[in-house]
Amino acid sequence: MQIEVRLFATFRDRLPSGSGPFSCHLDVEPGTPLRAVLHRFQIGDDTPKILLVNGRHASPDYALNDDDVVSVFPPVAGG
Repeated sequence: MQIEVRLFATFRDRLPSGSGPFSCHLDVEPGTPLRAVLHRFQIGDDTPKILLVNGRHASPDYALNDDDVVSVFPPVAGG
């Protein structure tokens, strides 16, 4: 199955060469946990991040489905 992974801000430099400016498509096995995809991009469990799947907050244990869109943001702060 195929998913889209969108990496933002400081995570963008972890996209494979030849990817778009913010995203790439990956083939993964059905039910692959989001955590496994994050590890492919060297985003560990201890790395602060905001995770969305199809626009909704998700945990690293979320089981991915075909055509899911994963978005990963670093934490943000403002003033």
